[in-house]
Amino acid sequence: MENPPPPQQQHFLFVTTPMQGHINPTRRFAALVMASNPDARVTFCTAVSGHRRIFPSLASPDEEAVDAAGVLHAPYSDGFDDGFNPAVHGAGNYRARASAAGRETLSAVVTRLAARGRPVTCMVYTFLVPWVPDVARAHGVPAALFWIQPAAVFAVYYHYFHGHDAALAACANGLDPDATVALPGLPPLKPEALPSVVSITSPEHRHHVVLDMVRELFLSLDEHKPRVLVNTLDALEPDALRAVPQFEVDAVGPVVPPDDASTSSRADLLHCHDAKPYMEWLETRPARSVVYVSFGSILPVSRRQEEEMRKGLEATGRPYLWVARKAGAGGASADSSSAADGDGAQGMVVDWCDQVRVLSHPAVGCFVTHCGWNSTLESVTRGVPMVAVPQWTDQPTVAWLVDACMGAGVRARADGEGVVERGELQRCVEMVMGDGEAAAAIRAQSDCWREVTREAVVRGGTSERNLRAFALGTAGGDA
Repeated sequence: MENPPPPQQQHFLFVTTPMQGHINPTRRFAALVMASNPDARVTFCTAVSGHRRIFPSLASPDEEAVDAAGVLHAPYSDGFDDGFNPAVHGAGNYRARASAAGRETLSAVVTRLAARGRPVTCMVYTFLVPWVPDVARAHGVPAALFWIQPAAVFAVYYHYFHGHDAALAACANGLDPDATVALPGLPPLKPEALPSVVSITSPEHRHHVVLDMVRELFLSLDEHKPRVLVNTLDALEPDALRAVPQFEVDAVGPVVPPDDASTSSRADLLHCHDAKPYMEWLETRPARSVVYVSFGSILPVSRRQEEEMRKGLEATGRPYLWVARKAGAGGASADSSSAADGDGAQGMVVDWCDQVRVLSHPAVGCFVTHCGWNSTLESVTRGVPMVAVPQWTDQPTVAWLVDACMGAGVRARADGEGVVERGELQRCVEMVMGDGEAAAAIRAQSDCWREVTREAVVRGGTSERNLRAFALGTAGGDA
């Protein structure tokens, strides 16, 4: 009697769009999967334009490389190897070209890996590459979606595309701020808790392309029924994780860098910069005294918002570290002349920083944030209270989670133009950093969530068990 063949070695292929907010958590997740199953192979695949930012010194921009965690990086092409520029390429041209080129070149990557004796056994993808399951099916392997936004947003989007679009749009666009919408498995949601995409009703809307991309994803999900792995934890979103029973939805987060990770092992796509000036500046500040301000890497704030932010920060009388991106047209910019030197200066302005190092520093007592989910999880896991200033997509829902659900911060009120004025910013910072009972309660809740998130992963909580189960091969999904 012949012996059965040995089991096939697990080989996970992670695929994501070349955007920093997608690359960073997906690379971290890939490294975690490898750590959870040392016998598995892990390959990371993003478009050439993103790959060359991760490995800028390669002789060829599409050359394969291995990172410090031991993950192989093998890029695909989305047809825009020098990067996509809407002003040059046309905003409407990206999806079709990226999908066609991506399918062809990702399939070539899978074929090439198999020819080397490294056949892929599972593809893991993020939501802006919804064509990946088609490639997986063509090669006979299962696919899993890594959802890098809250589970509540996944549930809202699912219900939007399954019969609740009119109710969600009516609530989001209504004049009554106290109106609510009821969705299966979720608590009643007010307009301010809804992702901005569900308010779009006209094809002429400037963000209608985002709605189309989310629609394409959920059409693909209905067809392929992949397992959904969410960068969240059960303690934070117990209802939302079970609000879409049509899918196997598991928490595997928070997927964030550890406090003591070096730049070389963090698996982040970091800009080249000198951290010494702002880290030395933080060293001169008392514990929990600094207001840290950052609105992410995609959209610069308006000039009016920049002015209101500056005046509001100055009015608090507290030291601040402000990451102000260099502007595109009509936006604000980091002004190096306003970056203060010396121990007596109130604030320091930079155009980039290592956010995890900053949030891990004991001098930081408040994070004024746009509420991107990556930034929010980094703040929650460090126990830093937040002032939420959401802008678009999932950020309003994240702000609702921070304020109403976690109690780990306060949401700032914007005026009719979407600007948080200086007095409102000052009020919110004091609500988080002041001496009153409300501020003490927010800080206590933030400390509590820091411990809860550590329990989720470090001490073998549900997220850790889900991660290990996936890494060891129970991938599920459609083949």
